[in-house]
Amino acid sequence: MSSSPTSPGGREAEVRERIFASALRRFSQKGFAATSLREVSEDAQTTKPMIYYYFGSKEGLYASIVRQILEEMADGIRSHMPAEAPVREQIIAFCQSYLDHFLQQEEIIALVLREVFGLGGVPMAEFSQALGERVRQPLDAIILRGMETGVLRQDSVPTCATAVTGILNMFILAHVFVGAEIDRTSPLQQVGYYLDGLCAS
Repeated sequence: MSSSPTSPGGREAEVRERIFASALRRFSQKGFAATSLREVSEDAQTTKPMIYYYFGSKEGLYASIVRQILEEMADGIRSHMPAEAPVREQIIAFCQSYLDHFLQQEEIIALVLREVFGLGGVPMAEFSQALGERVRQPLDAIILRGMETGVLRQDSVPTCATAVTGILNMFILAHVFVGAEIDRTSPLQQVGYYLDGLCAS
């Protein structure tokens, strides 16, 4: 049974959501270091102790935003996967959706990437875990199915999935940190070369 807005549970959820929304706005506008919890609490019409209660720390609050952004990315990718396509086409479709989601949400994701790589610690751990467990999960499942059906040669699924996303991330990080243009053809072509080597002979 869900909590009503006037119940204790409903009020707690509403306060937490206000804190989250305020922090997302502030972090997006100013970055992690320049945003204070006082600003977040005032904007959310609550107190700093409430932020500590729900999120543990400033880093914990930021980590929860990172997780939410990656969960939305994962949901967006899943919604564009062709369920009945051959394994190779599904992997390419995953890669296309991965790149498209980044390009559509480039401003917020680029900010997160810059911040996370600079912060390390809890936000970086949260980023890595969510990327592996949520965003990459459909790719792991496709590669496993390809190996089980003999389309792909037997290998380590996590290693192969990391190799595929590593190609995509190389282009994304080059764009974020040095301003290189992303031509979708190049990363997808490189993934195709990798798949050629992974296909069973």
